[in-house]
Formats: sequence, C-alpha cells, structure tokens
Amino acid sequence: MNYMNYRIIEMKRKTKYGIWVVMALLCFPLCCFQAQGKLPGWDFRINGGFNIGGTSPLPLPAEIRKISFSPPALSPHVALEAIRRLNDRWGVSAQLALDYKGFEVEDQVKNLYTEIEMDNEMYTGNFTGKNTTRIHNSYFTLPVMATYRMSERWEVQAGMYAAYLYSANFKGSASDGYIRQGSPVGEKTMVDYASFDFSDKQRPFDYGLLVAGEWGFSRRFAVRGQIAWGLNPVFPSDFTGIPFKMYHIYGTLGLSYHLTAR
Repeated sequence: MNYMNYRIIEMKRKTKYGIWVVMALLCFPLCCFQAQGKLPGWDFRINGGFNIGGTSPLPLPAEIRKISFSPPALSPHVALEAIRRLNDRWGVSAQLALDYKGFEVEDQVKNLYTEIEMDNEMYTGNFTGKNTTRIHNSYFTLPVMATYRMSERWEVQAGMYAAYLYSANFKGSASDGYIRQGSPVGEKTMVDYASFDFSDKQRPFDYGLLVAGEWGFSRRFAVRGQIAWGLNPVFPSDFTGIPFKMYHIYGTLGLSYHLTAR
C-alpha cells in the first residue's frame, strides 16, 4: 500500500470515528430528557447544516492575479448546543460540534514563493503559472457564546470558538508555468505539472470569532446561520511553503432542532 492510499484510508477512518462520537453525544441528551424531563433554565438543541467559505490570506496578495472558484465542497456541520438561561433575554451557550471545512480554488499566480514536487524531486522558489488548491479539513469545535433572545422567534449569538484538527487535507498542483529556484531571478525550470501536500504542516488548533442567528418557524425547528472567522493562521510561522498567512473564513447555513420546545 503506497503512502497516498494509506492517507486516504486513514482520513476515512477518522471521519467515521468522528461521526460516531458526535452521534453518541447527540443521543445522550435525548435519553436525559426522557428520563428527567426539561431542566429548569436550560435549553438543548441539535444544529445541522453545511459550511461554505474558504481558507484565504487577508488581504489578497499581489502574487495572486486571477481566481476561479469551484462549486463548494460537501462540508457538513453538526453540533449539540446547551444554553443556560440567565433571564428572559440573555443566556450563555456552549456547543460541541463536528465541522468539515473545505473548498477548491484555481488561480493564476506570478512569482509565488512555494515548494512543489515534480518527477520525484523537490523544487523551492518563485512559481509563475496555474495553481490549484484543494482543502478538506475536519475539526472538533467548541464554541462559547453569549445569546440574546430578541423575541419568541428571533435569537442572536456572539462569542469565540476553539477547534482541534483531527483530519487534515491540504493539497494541490502547479502547472502550465515555470519556477525560478532560490529567487525571482534564479534558475528557470519549466513546470508542466507538479504537486504539493501541506496537510501535515497545518496547525493542530484553530480559534476565532463566531456570530450566529436563528429564526424559529415552529415550536421545535429554526433556520440557523452563522459565520466563523479564524484568528489563528492555518500554518505555523516557520512554514515556508506559502509566503503569507491564511485563515479559515466560513459561513454555515442549516437548521436547529430544539429539544426543549419554545
């Protein structure tokens, strides 16, 4: 079994394990409600949806000249949320979530400093040509937010999240161009097709800001949306494969099921 097949099998195994863990955690409060009924001052919810967004430098660097996005990758989000009500309006929310964050982008770059592999040989230098990047990471996420109930149907939340990366995939290719090794005026090597794999170079932890809102259309169900803005660069400061800092910026759209009716 080659290394690539091993990585694919390992990623699938971790994904299945993560799904089973979250499903077990989601079933736990259901058992509690059946046994004890509603807990005073507490609300419990199950949130589900899809993440749409990307992993991007801010601001967009001059090396990137043209960008073409592919259709969003399938990136589900599922979470168990507990809210402690402080009064009729305010509360504190904590979640345990499983997040898949991924996208694919193709861009034209000029003098982009990077590391690529071509014909079993590594090249480091300034690449000009077409670059394709595919990201599909999986995180265990722990958000903590303040909640404000505007009315019986509307609620907004704001706070922070911390996330642990348990399945990483950050790969891509470079093609139709050339790389100058060492510097922008170094030796020129033509690149028909080369690849890169920075999956294991990513930081194992992420954190950032989170805002959310939901509108209840029944006693149990609500439409929910949220935005997670990463503050921790995806790669450590000593990583040289990409010359700029990149951050996760994703929105989530889905439904919320209230275990405690409105």
